[in-house]
Amino acid sequence: MSPEIYVEPSGDAPLVWIEVAIRGGAAADPFGLEGLHRHAGLLARRGAGGRDRATFDDVLDRLGASIDVGVGRDSTTLSAVTLTRNLDQVVELCADVLAAPGFDPVEHERLRRETPQVLDEIRDDDGSLVTRWFDRECAPGHAYARTALGTAASLPRLELELARATWRREVVAGNLVIGVAGDVDDAGARRIAARLLERLPAGPPPTPPVVDGADPVAGRRLVLVDKPERTQAQLRLGHLGPRYGDPDTPALVLLETGFGGMFSSRLMQEIRVRRGWSYGAGCMLRRSRGRHWLEMWMATAIDVAGQAVATTLDQYADVAARGLSAEETALARSYLVGSMPFHQATARQRMQLAVRDAVYGLAAGYTASLPAQVAELGPGDVARAAARWLRPDAVVTVAVATAATAADALGDAGAGPVQVVAHDAY
Repeated sequence: MSPEIYVEPSGDAPLVWIEVAIRGGAAADPFGLEGLHRHAGLLARRGAGGRDRATFDDVLDRLGASIDVGVGRDSTTLSAVTLTRNLDQVVELCADVLAAPGFDPVEHERLRRETPQVLDEIRDDDGSLVTRWFDRECAPGHAYARTALGTAASLPRLELELARATWRREVVAGNLVIGVAGDVDDAGARRIAARLLERLPAGPPPTPPVVDGADPVAGRRLVLVDKPERTQAQLRLGHLGPRYGDPDTPALVLLETGFGGMFSSRLMQEIRVRRGWSYGAGCMLRRSRGRHWLEMWMATAIDVAGQAVATTLDQYADVAARGLSAEETALARSYLVGSMPFHQATARQRMQLAVRDAVYGLAAGYTASLPAQVAELGPGDVARAAARWLRPDAVVTVAVATAATAADALGDAGAGPVQVVAHDAY
Protein backbone atom coordinates (compact mmCIF):
# COMPACT_ATOMS: atom_id res chain seq x y z
CA MET A 1 0.00 0.00 0.00
CA SER A 2 1.15 3.54 -0.74
CA PRO A 3 0.78 6.35 1.77
CA GLU A 4 -1.59 9.24 1.26
CA ILE A 5 0.23 12.49 0.46
CA TYR A 6 -1.22 16.00 0.83
CA VAL A 7 0.52 19.10 -0.48
CA GLU A 8 -0.27 22.78 0.15
CA PRO A 9 2.24 25.04 -1.64
CA SER A 10 2.80 28.63 -0.50
CA GLY A 11 5.55 31.07 -1.36
CA ASP A 12 4.76 33.48 1.47
CA ALA A 13 7.93 32.61 3.40
CA PRO A 14 11.02 30.39 2.91
CA LEU A 15 9.62 27.76 5.28
CA VAL A 16 8.47 24.17 4.84
CA TRP A 17 6.28 22.19 7.24
CA ILE A 18 6.21 18.40 7.21
CA GLU A 19 3.73 16.19 9.01
CA VAL A 20 3.80 12.39 9.07
CA ALA A 21 0.84 10.74 10.78
CA ILE A 22 1.27 7.11 11.76
CA ARG A 23 -2.15 5.50 12.12
CA GLY A 24 -2.70 3.85 15.49
CA GLY A 25 -2.07 6.14 18.41
CA ALA A 26 -3.04 5.69 22.03
CA ALA A 27 -6.31 3.92 21.19
CA ALA A 28 -4.16 1.03 19.97
CA ASP A 29 -2.32 0.62 23.29
CA PRO A 30 -2.84 -2.92 24.59
CA PHE A 31 -4.93 -3.12 27.74
CA GLY A 32 -2.67 -2.87 30.75
CA LEU A 33 0.01 -1.12 28.67
CA GLU A 34 -1.55 2.34 28.48
CA GLY A 35 1.07 4.89 27.48
CA LEU A 36 2.95 2.51 25.14
CA HIS A 37 2.49 4.56 21.96
CA ARG A 38 3.51 7.75 23.74
CA HIS A 39 6.57 6.03 25.15
CA ALA A 40 7.57 4.61 21.76
CA GLY A 41 7.03 7.90 19.93
CA LEU A 42 8.97 10.05 22.39
CA LEU A 43 11.76 7.49 22.55
CA ALA A 44 12.07 7.36 18.75
CA ARG A 45 12.70 11.11 18.77
CA ARG A 46 15.45 10.86 21.41
CA GLY A 47 18.26 9.96 19.03
CA ALA A 48 18.20 8.46 15.54
CA GLY A 49 20.40 7.69 12.55
CA GLY A 50 23.33 6.71 14.77
CA ARG A 51 23.18 10.00 16.73
CA ASP A 52 22.42 10.09 20.42
CA ARG A 53 19.84 12.53 21.72
CA ALA A 54 22.30 15.37 22.41
CA THR A 55 23.92 15.11 18.98
CA PHE A 56 20.58 14.88 17.20
CA ASP A 57 19.31 17.99 19.02
CA ASP A 58 22.55 19.85 18.33
CA VAL A 59 22.23 19.21 14.58
CA LEU A 60 18.66 20.52 14.65
CA ASP A 61 19.68 23.61 16.63
CA ARG A 62 22.40 24.48 14.12
CA LEU A 63 19.85 24.19 11.31
CA GLY A 64 17.33 26.36 13.16
CA ALA A 65 14.73 23.62 12.67
CA SER A 66 12.47 21.56 14.90
CA ILE A 67 11.24 17.96 14.86
CA ASP A 68 8.64 16.84 17.37
CA VAL A 69 6.64 13.69 17.97
CA GLY A 70 3.14 13.87 19.44
CA VAL A 71 0.70 11.10 20.32
CA GLY A 72 -3.07 11.41 19.99
CA ARG A 73 -5.95 8.96 20.21
CA ASP A 74 -5.78 7.92 16.56
CA SER A 75 -2.22 8.56 15.43
CA THR A 76 1.36 9.25 16.35
CA THR A 77 2.58 12.31 14.46
CA LEU A 78 6.05 13.44 13.51
CA SER A 79 6.07 17.18 12.76
CA ALA A 80 8.92 19.30 11.41
CA VAL A 81 9.48 22.88 10.31
CA THR A 82 12.57 24.18 8.56
CA LEU A 83 13.94 26.95 6.41
CA THR A 84 13.85 26.00 2.74
CA ARG A 85 17.64 26.11 2.47
CA ASN A 86 17.96 23.40 5.13
CA LEU A 87 15.13 21.24 3.85
CA ASP A 88 17.23 18.33 2.57
CA GLN A 89 19.05 17.91 5.88
CA VAL A 90 15.87 18.08 7.94
CA VAL A 91 14.13 15.55 5.70
CA GLU A 92 17.02 13.16 6.31
CA LEU A 93 16.69 13.65 10.07
CA CYS A 94 12.96 12.92 9.85
CA ALA A 95 13.70 9.81 7.81
CA ASP A 96 16.15 8.71 10.50
CA VAL A 97 13.49 9.04 13.21
CA LEU A 98 11.09 6.95 11.13
CA ALA A 99 13.50 4.28 9.88
CA ALA A 100 16.45 4.27 12.27
CA PRO A 101 15.46 5.41 15.77
CA GLY A 102 18.06 4.60 18.40
CA PHE A 103 15.76 3.41 21.20
CA ASP A 104 18.59 4.11 23.59
CA PRO A 105 18.27 2.11 26.86
CA VAL A 106 19.49 5.14 28.82
CA GLU A 107 16.77 7.35 27.31
CA HIS A 108 14.23 4.59 27.90
CA GLU A 109 14.98 4.57 31.62
CA ARG A 110 15.04 8.36 31.76
CA LEU A 111 11.62 8.54 30.10
CA ARG A 112 10.24 5.96 32.54
CA ARG A 113 11.36 8.23 35.38
CA GLU A 114 10.02 11.40 33.77
CA THR A 115 6.52 10.24 32.87
CA PRO A 116 5.31 9.73 36.47
CA GLN A 117 6.31 13.34 37.06
CA VAL A 118 3.97 14.37 34.23
CA LEU A 119 1.23 12.36 35.90
CA ASP A 120 1.90 14.22 39.16
CA GLU A 121 1.63 17.53 37.30
CA ILE A 122 -1.78 16.50 35.94
CA ARG A 123 -2.95 15.61 39.43
CA ASP A 124 -1.81 19.03 40.62
CA ASP A 125 -3.75 20.86 37.87
CA ASP A 126 -7.50 20.61 38.43
CA GLY A 127 -8.39 21.35 34.81
CA SER A 128 -6.16 18.57 33.50
CA LEU A 129 -7.29 16.24 36.26
CA VAL A 130 -11.00 16.58 35.51
CA THR A 131 -10.34 15.85 31.82
CA ARG A 132 -8.34 12.73 32.71
CA TRP A 133 -11.12 11.41 34.95
CA PHE A 134 -13.91 12.38 32.55
CA ASP A 135 -12.22 10.50 29.71
CA ARG A 136 -12.07 7.44 31.92
CA GLU A 137 -15.64 7.65 33.22
CA CYS A 138 -17.62 8.90 30.22
CA ALA A 139 -17.80 5.53 28.44
CA PRO A 140 -15.88 2.84 30.36
CA GLY A 141 -14.49 0.18 28.06
CA HIS A 142 -14.26 2.50 25.05
CA ALA A 143 -10.80 2.75 23.46
CA TYR A 144 -10.80 6.52 24.04
CA ALA A 145 -11.55 6.06 27.73
CA ARG A 146 -7.96 4.99 28.36
CA THR A 147 -5.22 7.49 29.00
CA ALA A 148 -2.55 8.22 26.39
CA LEU A 149 -0.09 9.06 29.15
CA GLY A 150 -0.38 5.84 31.12
CA THR A 151 -1.16 4.98 34.72
CA ALA A 152 0.86 4.22 37.81
CA ALA A 153 0.23 0.54 37.10
CA SER A 154 0.97 0.55 33.35
CA LEU A 155 4.09 2.74 33.24
CA PRO A 156 6.45 0.21 34.89
CA ARG A 157 5.36 -2.37 32.30
CA LEU A 158 6.52 -0.32 29.30
CA GLU A 159 9.62 -2.28 28.32
CA LEU A 160 12.13 -1.16 25.71
CA GLU A 161 11.49 -4.10 23.38
CA LEU A 162 7.74 -3.44 23.47
CA ALA A 163 8.32 0.16 22.41
CA ARG A 164 10.71 -0.85 19.63
CA ALA A 165 8.37 -3.55 18.34
CA THR A 166 5.42 -1.12 18.32
CA TRP A 167 7.37 1.40 16.25
CA ARG A 168 8.58 -1.22 13.78
CA ARG A 169 5.11 -2.71 13.36
CA GLU A 170 3.34 0.60 12.72
CA VAL A 171 5.93 2.65 10.85
CA VAL A 172 5.38 1.01 7.48
CA ALA A 173 4.69 2.81 4.24
CA GLY A 174 1.04 1.84 3.99
CA ASN A 175 0.26 3.07 7.49
CA LEU A 176 1.39 6.67 6.99
CA VAL A 177 -0.29 9.89 5.94
CA ILE A 178 2.21 12.54 4.78
CA GLY A 179 1.56 16.26 4.52
CA VAL A 180 3.90 18.96 3.19
CA ALA A 181 3.16 22.69 3.16
CA GLY A 182 4.98 25.93 2.44
CA ASP A 183 7.79 26.77 0.07
CA VAL A 184 7.56 23.62 -2.05
CA ASP A 185 5.74 22.51 -5.18
CA ASP A 186 3.93 19.24 -5.75
CA ALA A 187 6.90 17.51 -7.34
CA GLY A 188 9.20 18.64 -4.53
CA ALA A 189 6.74 17.40 -1.90
CA ARG A 190 6.57 14.00 -3.53
CA ARG A 191 10.36 13.79 -3.54
CA ILE A 192 10.27 14.54 0.19
CA ALA A 193 7.71 11.77 0.71
CA ALA A 194 9.84 9.34 -1.30
CA ARG A 195 12.88 10.08 0.87
CA LEU A 196 10.86 9.60 4.04
CA LEU A 197 9.65 6.22 2.79
CA GLU A 198 12.66 4.75 1.04
CA ARG A 199 14.01 2.90 4.09
CA LEU A 200 10.65 1.78 5.46
CA PRO A 201 9.11 -1.67 5.07
CA ALA A 202 6.38 -1.93 2.45
CA GLY A 203 4.38 -4.48 4.42
CA PRO A 204 0.66 -4.18 5.16
CA PRO A 205 -0.45 -1.81 7.90
CA PRO A 206 -1.61 -3.27 11.20
CA THR A 207 -5.32 -3.71 11.81
CA PRO A 208 -6.66 -0.45 13.29
CA PRO A 209 -8.17 -0.58 16.78
CA VAL A 210 -11.92 -0.76 17.21
CA VAL A 211 -13.03 2.71 18.33
CA ASP A 212 -16.82 2.57 18.12
CA GLY A 213 -18.64 2.11 21.41
CA ALA A 214 -22.17 1.11 22.34
CA ASP A 215 -24.88 3.69 22.98
CA PRO A 216 -24.73 5.33 26.41
CA VAL A 217 -26.34 3.35 29.22
CA ALA A 218 -29.47 5.07 30.48
CA GLY A 219 -29.15 6.69 33.88
CA ARG A 220 -27.18 9.67 35.07
CA ARG A 221 -24.20 9.32 37.40
CA LEU A 222 -21.77 11.69 39.07
CA VAL A 223 -18.12 11.01 39.93
CA LEU A 224 -16.73 13.35 42.59
CA VAL A 225 -12.94 13.44 42.42
CA ASP A 226 -12.07 14.35 45.99
CA LYS A 227 -9.20 16.81 46.29
CA PRO A 228 -8.52 18.60 49.58
CA GLU A 229 -8.85 22.35 50.13
CA ARG A 230 -10.55 23.26 46.86
CA THR A 231 -12.45 26.53 46.63
CA GLN A 232 -13.47 25.87 43.03
CA ALA A 233 -15.09 22.90 41.28
CA GLN A 234 -13.94 21.84 37.83
CA LEU A 235 -16.92 20.27 36.04
CA ARG A 236 -17.27 18.06 32.96
CA LEU A 237 -20.59 16.64 31.76
CA GLY A 238 -21.38 14.50 28.74
CA HIS A 239 -21.79 11.11 27.13
CA LEU A 240 -20.72 9.15 24.07
CA GLY A 241 -21.72 10.82 20.81
CA PRO A 242 -21.19 10.17 17.08
CA ARG A 243 -17.93 10.02 15.20
CA TYR A 244 -16.64 13.15 13.52
CA GLY A 245 -17.77 12.76 9.93
CA ASP A 246 -21.14 11.20 10.72
CA PRO A 247 -23.86 12.63 8.43
CA ASP A 248 -25.13 14.64 11.41
CA THR A 249 -21.73 16.29 12.03
CA PRO A 250 -22.58 19.63 10.31
CA ALA A 251 -25.80 19.98 12.31
CA LEU A 252 -24.03 19.04 15.55
CA VAL A 253 -21.27 21.56 14.85
CA LEU A 254 -24.04 24.16 14.56
CA LEU A 255 -25.60 22.87 17.77
CA GLU A 256 -22.38 22.89 19.79
CA THR A 257 -21.72 26.46 18.68
CA GLY A 258 -25.19 27.76 19.49
CA PHE A 259 -25.39 25.89 22.77
CA GLY A 260 -21.85 26.42 24.07
CA GLY A 261 -19.37 27.66 21.48
CA MET A 262 -19.67 31.47 21.58
CA PHE A 263 -19.99 34.19 24.19
CA SER A 264 -23.62 34.60 23.17
CA SER A 265 -24.31 30.84 23.31
CA ARG A 266 -26.95 29.51 25.65
CA LEU A 267 -24.60 27.97 28.24
CA MET A 268 -22.49 31.11 28.49
CA GLN A 269 -25.58 33.23 28.94
CA GLU A 270 -27.14 30.96 31.58
CA ILE A 271 -23.99 30.15 33.55
CA ARG A 272 -21.87 33.29 33.25
CA VAL A 273 -23.97 36.25 32.17
CA ARG A 274 -27.21 35.67 34.10
CA ARG A 275 -25.85 33.93 37.18
CA GLY A 276 -22.13 34.77 37.34
CA TRP A 277 -21.22 31.21 38.35
CA SER A 278 -18.27 30.69 35.99
CA TYR A 279 -15.98 32.74 33.80
CA GLY A 280 -16.80 30.45 30.92
CA ALA A 281 -18.93 27.47 29.92
CA GLY A 282 -18.93 25.50 26.71
CA CYS A 283 -19.63 22.29 24.88
CA MET A 284 -18.03 20.34 22.06
CA LEU A 285 -18.22 17.17 20.03
CA ARG A 286 -14.73 15.67 20.30
CA ARG A 287 -13.08 15.09 16.91
CA SER A 288 -11.77 11.55 16.36
CA ARG A 289 -11.85 8.56 14.00
CA GLY A 290 -14.45 6.77 16.11
CA ARG A 291 -17.38 7.75 18.26
CA HIS A 292 -16.28 10.21 20.91
CA TRP A 293 -17.71 12.42 23.64
CA LEU A 294 -20.33 15.13 23.52
CA GLU A 295 -18.89 17.18 26.36
CA MET A 296 -19.77 20.28 28.40
CA TRP A 297 -17.49 22.10 30.84
CA MET A 298 -17.21 24.95 33.34
CA ALA A 299 -15.46 25.85 36.60
CA THR A 300 -17.47 27.30 39.48
CA ALA A 301 -17.09 28.15 43.14
CA ILE A 302 -17.81 25.04 45.19
CA ASP A 303 -20.88 26.56 46.84
CA VAL A 304 -22.69 26.90 43.48
CA ALA A 305 -21.37 23.75 41.77
CA GLY A 306 -24.54 21.79 42.44
CA GLN A 307 -26.74 24.55 41.06
CA ALA A 308 -24.53 24.88 37.99
CA VAL A 309 -24.77 21.15 37.28
CA ALA A 310 -28.56 21.19 37.72
CA THR A 311 -28.96 24.19 35.41
CA THR A 312 -26.69 22.67 32.77
CA LEU A 313 -28.62 19.40 32.82
CA ASP A 314 -31.92 21.28 32.48
CA GLN A 315 -30.63 23.28 29.51
CA TYR A 316 -29.18 20.16 27.90
CA ALA A 317 -32.51 18.35 28.24
CA ASP A 318 -34.23 21.32 26.60
CA VAL A 319 -31.87 21.46 23.62
CA ALA A 320 -32.14 17.68 23.25
CA ALA A 321 -35.91 17.94 23.09
CA ARG A 322 -36.27 21.07 20.97
CA GLY A 323 -32.92 21.89 19.39
CA LEU A 324 -31.89 25.52 19.01
CA SER A 325 -34.28 28.39 18.49
CA ALA A 326 -34.39 30.07 15.10
CA GLU A 327 -32.47 33.03 16.53
CA GLU A 328 -29.80 30.81 18.11
CA THR A 329 -29.43 28.85 14.87
CA ALA A 330 -29.07 31.95 12.72
CA LEU A 331 -26.47 33.49 15.04
CA ALA A 332 -24.42 30.29 15.29
CA ARG A 333 -24.60 29.74 11.54
CA SER A 334 -23.41 33.28 10.83
CA TYR A 335 -20.58 32.91 13.35
CA LEU A 336 -19.40 29.60 11.88
CA VAL A 337 -19.57 30.65 8.24
CA GLY A 338 -17.51 33.71 9.14
CA SER A 339 -15.02 32.09 11.51
CA MET A 340 -14.34 28.61 10.15
CA PRO A 341 -12.33 29.84 7.15
CA PHE A 342 -9.79 31.32 9.60
CA HIS A 343 -8.85 27.73 10.50
CA GLN A 344 -8.00 27.13 6.83
CA ALA A 345 -6.28 30.43 6.11
CA THR A 346 -2.68 29.21 5.82
CA ALA A 347 -1.08 26.44 3.81
CA ARG A 348 0.05 24.79 7.03
CA GLN A 349 -3.49 24.75 8.45
CA ARG A 350 -4.94 23.32 5.26
CA MET A 351 -2.31 20.60 5.15
CA GLN A 352 -2.86 19.65 8.79
CA LEU A 353 -6.63 19.46 8.31
CA ALA A 354 -6.17 17.27 5.22
CA VAL A 355 -3.88 14.91 7.13
CA ARG A 356 -6.33 14.78 10.05
CA ASP A 357 -9.26 14.02 7.74
CA ALA A 358 -7.27 11.16 6.19
CA VAL A 359 -6.41 9.69 9.60
CA TYR A 360 -10.12 9.82 10.49
CA GLY A 361 -10.99 8.01 7.26
CA LEU A 362 -12.85 10.97 5.76
CA ALA A 363 -13.01 12.10 2.16
CA ALA A 364 -10.42 14.63 1.04
CA GLY A 365 -11.63 18.15 1.79
CA TYR A 366 -14.24 17.07 4.33
CA THR A 367 -13.44 19.67 6.98
CA ALA A 368 -12.89 22.35 4.35
CA SER A 369 -16.43 21.71 3.11
CA LEU A 370 -18.10 22.21 6.50
CA PRO A 371 -18.74 25.97 6.21
CA ALA A 372 -20.74 25.42 3.03
CA GLN A 373 -22.65 22.52 4.60
CA VAL A 374 -23.43 24.51 7.77
CA ALA A 375 -24.68 27.44 5.69
CA GLU A 376 -27.50 25.27 4.31
CA LEU A 377 -28.86 24.12 7.70
CA GLY A 378 -31.80 25.42 9.71
CA PRO A 379 -33.41 24.81 13.11
CA GLY A 380 -35.15 21.65 11.91
CA ASP A 381 -31.86 20.04 10.91
CA VAL A 382 -30.40 20.82 14.33
CA ALA A 383 -33.48 19.49 16.15
CA ARG A 384 -33.39 16.20 14.24
CA ALA A 385 -29.68 15.70 14.93
CA ALA A 386 -30.22 16.55 18.60
CA ALA A 387 -33.00 13.98 18.86
CA ARG A 388 -30.75 11.31 17.35
CA TRP A 389 -27.65 11.92 19.46
CA LEU A 390 -28.30 13.90 22.66
CA ARG A 391 -28.99 11.71 25.68
CA PRO A 392 -29.82 13.92 28.69
CA ASP A 393 -30.85 10.86 30.68
CA ALA A 394 -27.38 9.31 30.25
CA VAL A 395 -25.13 12.25 31.17
CA VAL A 396 -22.01 11.46 33.18
CA THR A 397 -20.82 14.32 35.42
CA VAL A 398 -17.29 14.49 36.79
CA ALA A 399 -16.40 17.11 39.40
CA VAL A 400 -12.98 17.84 40.89
CA ALA A 401 -13.81 19.36 44.27
CA THR A 402 -13.55 18.72 48.00
CA ALA A 403 -16.08 16.06 48.93
CA ALA A 404 -16.66 17.38 52.45
CA THR A 405 -17.93 20.70 51.12
CA ALA A 406 -19.41 19.72 47.74
CA ALA A 407 -20.92 16.25 48.01
CA ASP A 408 -24.32 17.24 49.44
CA ALA A 409 -25.03 19.98 46.88
CA LEU A 410 -23.83 17.84 43.98
CA GLY A 411 -25.95 14.98 45.26
CA ASP A 412 -29.01 17.24 45.05
CA ALA A 413 -28.27 18.37 41.48
CA GLY A 414 -30.22 15.61 39.77
CA ALA A 415 -27.06 14.19 38.23
CA GLY A 416 -27.58 10.68 39.56
CA PRO A 417 -25.85 8.70 42.31
CA VAL A 418 -22.56 10.16 43.56
CA GLN A 419 -19.38 8.10 43.59
CA VAL A 420 -16.48 9.67 45.51
CA VAL A 421 -12.92 8.76 44.39
CA ALA A 422 -9.52 9.96 45.57
CA HIS A 423 -7.92 12.43 43.17
CA ASP A 424 -4.72 10.39 42.93
CA ALA A 425 -6.42 7.01 42.48
CA TYR A 426 -5.93 7.12 38.72
